[in-house]
This record gives sequence, C-alpha cells and structure tokens, in this order.
Amino acid sequence: MSDLATNELWSIFDARRVKAPELRGLDLAMNGFVGFYKNRKPVLPRLKAAAERIEKLEPEIHALGSTRFQEEVAEVRNLARLKKLEGPALDRGMAIVREAAWRAVGKRPFPVQLMGALAMCEGLIAEMATGEGKTLTASLAASIWAWSGKPVHIITVNDYLVARDAELMGPVYRMLGLEVGHIVHETTPNDRVGQYRRNVIYCTSKELVADFLRDQIQLGTLRTSVQTAVGMLSQSQARNALMIPGLFRVIVDEADSLLIDEAVTPLIISNSPDDEANSSLYRAAYELAKVMDKDRDFTIDWTIRNVDLTPRGQARIDELAEGNGFWKGKRRREELVTQALVSLHCYIRDEQYLITEDGKVQIIDEFTGRVMADRSWRHGLHQAIEVKEGVPVTADKENLARLSFQRFFRQYPIMGGMTGTAWESAGEMWQIYQRPIVRIPTNKPCIRKHLPVRFFDTMDQKFEAVVQRVCELNDQGAPVLIGTRSVLASLEVSKRLDAAKRAHRVLNATQTKVEADIIAMAGHRGQITVATNMAGRGTDIILSRGVADIGGLNVISTEPHGSGRVDRQLFGRAARQGDPGSAQMFACAEDDLFIRHTKNIRKAWRAIGASNLIRIAQARAERLARFNRKQVLKNDDWMDQAVPF
Repeated sequence: MSDLATNELWSIFDARRVKAPELRGLDLAMNGFVGFYKNRKPVLPRLKAAAERIEKLEPEIHALGSTRFQEEVAEVRNLARLKKLEGPALDRGMAIVREAAWRAVGKRPFPVQLMGALAMCEGLIAEMATGEGKTLTASLAASIWAWSGKPVHIITVNDYLVARDAELMGPVYRMLGLEVGHIVHETTPNDRVGQYRRNVIYCTSKELVADFLRDQIQLGTLRTSVQTAVGMLSQSQARNALMIPGLFRVIVDEADSLLIDEAVTPLIISNSPDDEANSSLYRAAYELAKVMDKDRDFTIDWTIRNVDLTPRGQARIDELAEGNGFWKGKRRREELVTQALVSLHCYIRDEQYLITEDGKVQIIDEFTGRVMADRSWRHGLHQAIEVKEGVPVTADKENLARLSFQRFFRQYPIMGGMTGTAWESAGEMWQIYQRPIVRIPTNKPCIRKHLPVRFFDTMDQKFEAVVQRVCELNDQGAPVLIGTRSVLASLEVSKRLDAAKRAHRVLNATQTKVEADIIAMAGHRGQITVATNMAGRGTDIILSRGVADIGGLNVISTEPHGSGRVDRQLFGRAARQGDPGSAQMFACAEDDLFIRHTKNIRKAWRAIGASNLIRIAQARAERLARFNRKQVLKNDDWMDQAVPF
C-alpha cells in the first residue's frame, strides 16, 4: 500500500471515534474557567503586530518578478511541508499569499483580514462583521494550511456560495501552486473522489458529512487503521469507493450557523422503499385528528411544538379506532394520531415548510429561511404533513447511519472558523469544540444607528406600522431591507406593500436561484427588498451612488428570532465598511417567539418593557436549543457505542 493511501487511512480512523470527555465537578468547572480565560486572552495585540510586520514586507514582495515570485512560493511551500512555517517564515508566507490575491484577483487584503486569517491559522473562531471580506480572509488561511500537502476543507452554507467562492478565489490558489475543488449536490460520486483530493475543497456541511457517512457505511465494522489496511488489501474494491481522504484541517464559514444552529439536527443517511405501505394508516390517523377537540382531547406545548393526549383523548382514539378497525396496537395508533395533530396545529405551510411545484413537502430552516433539500422529519411527521397537504405520501425511511455535526467537526485535529456573530455562543463553542473566539475589529468604524424597538399587541398593528415606516423611508429615496422569519410573513408584507402601491422585490425560500441578483439590488436608491433570514448570510449589499448621502441602507426586522445572534446578523447588513445605515426591530405579542416562550407574560409587555421581553424570550429559546443540541450529542455518543458507525 502506498504512503499516500496509508496516510489517508490513518487520518480517517485516528479521528473516527473522537468523543469529548464527560466532565463533572471540578473538571467541568476548570474547563469552563479555561474557556473563559482563552476567550478573553489578549490576542489582538499579537495579531495586530503580526499584520504590521506583514505590511512592512509588502514593498519587497510586490517588487518581485513573476519568476522570482514563484520561487518564493516554492520556498515557503517546502517550509510548510517540513512544518517550519512559523515566526518570520509565516509572516513572509502570508505576505506572499496577500500579494497573490492582488495579482490574481486585484484584491489587497486589509490588515484586519490578515488578522482574521492569522487567527484561523491558530485554530480560533474569528468574529468579523458583515461586509469585512470573510471570503478573501478564508482563502489566506486556507492557502497557508494547504501548502502542508494535506487537503483543507472550507465549509459554507449553501451550494451557490460553494461554487461562487471556489470560482472567485480559484486564481489565487492556482498562483500559489494549489488546486481548488468544490462539491455541490449535483457533483457525481466519481467526480467527488477527485475533488476531495485537491488542496482546497469548498463544500457544504451537509454534503461533506453525508459523504463521510457513506464512506463509513462502505467500511462497515472496521474500527482502526490497521484493521482497515488489512481489509482493503483483501478487498481491493473498497479502496476505490472511499471519497474523503481523511479529515485534516477545516475552515468553517458562518461558524455560528453551522456549528451551533444546525447542530440541533443530526445528519442521517437513509434509504426509501418504492411504495408507502403505511399511507392508508396516515390518512386514517389524519381523519381521526380532525374530529378531536383541543384542550379536551389534547393539549399543545408550543415551546417544543408538541401535542399531549389527555385521558379523554386517549379513550376517544380507542373508541374511534375500534370503529374504523384500521389498526390494533394502542401505542402505534396514538403515535400516528399525535403526529397528525402536530401537523394540523403546530406546523404551518410557508413557515416551517413549503410545497414545491412538483408536490413535495420541503422543510424550511428556521435560522436561515432556506429550503433544506432532501431533508425530512422523522417518526411519521413528514408523512402526516403530506396527508394534511394532499400531496403523495412518501415512504418511511430506513436509517443506515447518523452523525451529529458536533461530533463530526470535533474529528478535525485543526479547525478555524469565522462569522459575523459568534461572541454570544463563546461558552458553547468552547464546551463542544474547544475553540476560543477572537473579535476582529472592523476596517472602518461602524456608524450604524440602532433605533428603538417598536412593540404592538397584534400582528395586524405591527405589519401596518412596518409598511408605514417603509413608505416614509421610500419617499426619501432610501433603500430598505425588510427581514422576516418565514415565507408566510414575507408574503404578508409583500401583499401589504402591493396595497400601498410600493414596488418591491421578495427573497425567500422559494427564490434561492435569484438570491444574488436580488441582494445586489438591495442597496440601490428607492429599492425595497423583503427577505427571510437568508439575506444575512453570504452575500454583500453594496450602496449605489448617492445612497450614503440619504442615510444608507435601512434594515427593518419584523419579528425577533429565537437567537439574538440572528437578529444581529440581519442588522449587520446595514452600515458595512463604514457606510451609514440604520436598524430597527418591530415585534408584537402574537409573534411565535413570545407564544412559545413567554406565553403567560407576553401581554404585559408595557410593564415589562419591549426590549426586556425580547431578552427573556430569547434567553429561554436559546436555553432550550442548547439542551436539544446536548441531547443530540449524547444520543450520537450512545449510538457510537451501540452500532459500528
């Protein structure tokens, strides 16, 4: 077996069973103290000093001819492969990468971008404000790492950004003697093998984790590199089936979204039978659910969107089921009816899911507003919603393998990341991933105006006030970005703007293909853009000429999110790179956040204070989300002990 193949096998299995120690008592307290210290350790002065040293090298590096520049690239690459790219050599290497960015794509990284790249090279999570050039920053760190000869994965949030960033930064990597690849949903298995063996690979977490799980299924019960080497020697076909040649180093873009928000749902590889044998049962359960009375037969826990049957409800199901005679097991029929009730009362079309043109139910990500392609709810909920919407019922899926995002990313020996909003999750980021956060200053001072929260009793009052404010700004010629939590809310705002005869564009989970075009126009004079949460991720809003003179972009949020980080990310769309801009929150007592987490006090918002009520509700929502993520990780660790993958 070749050295390359051996190295790949070791890398796959050395990290395959990584499990964080279960800390208790003094160990847990000490770990928390260490994380608190590392998150507040004064690293910025050191990063700033390094950036200044790199700046001083610029005249010398810039004066190099093409031949001499390539010789310099070869020298630092050799040092990287010998693990000697540190100190002055690292400064020079970063100066060379910076010059390559200027020569290849005409972009000269700012000192704060150098600081962000150096932070990621140290395995830190860099918090960089929206519009500070994180795509270019990631390429600086990835180039330094990739010179060592091991593949570097750059994870971002969707296929569009994967393809865009790989194409945009490709010339930089090629000038540095590196190959760049990317993986999107349409990439074939054969192409993936070659793409994963390039120096820098852009991909989404979903595609990467799914490919990793497919490799684990292929490897079966082999648990160590020695076992695998022997197994592959005796089964030559298995070697060719592996796609990922190990997990070495990773840069996670939008780290809070991928490592925290999406970590609540494990990725599961499953297969589906051709026919749905239980479709008649789901339909029968739905018919029973429709005739059951709320509060008498069942109660709803809005906090977790769940239904609990009352004794009267259980007895009524027994009676109705006996009459229909479609199943006998008490537990099974109660599960089916419960899921039907949940689909009827807790899940709303265009909020938690949408129906595609070809009649499929697709889940909408609560945090990004994007469609989660190829995802489905478990335990019959997806089928219950399909019955509710009158679309073809898909088959129950058989799980083949599962893995949480927390557990997967802990397998990388070296991980860096970047995002516009990470500080609020500093404790969890350390507890789960042992990654400190450093807050990188902006290139230019931020002059965003945060206007007071406006709170109302009803949804109708809130939307009326939103449209009134938008019209005021539009009359002045100022561009407005209206952020909504759901597709349904975006359509409601759009309908009211139509009634007010205000031209606007809508960006939600049903328009992802034209996202870049819509966002590119959002900073133009007089433009009104209605968008779900996706507006805050990955694409820049650049002001057109004269817009800065009338106050810049105005961001209006129509509803607080379960995490304050998402609100801050949306507000970060305004006032990028020293531009003027404003941000304001509109909310009401009927918003989902307050119904689920402050049901008993939401109508007393005048006494409590609007901002205080939002803080209370978000604190409860984030506490529940942390608990759910912890449970996912516990289940994943248990599964690792119980099954071979």
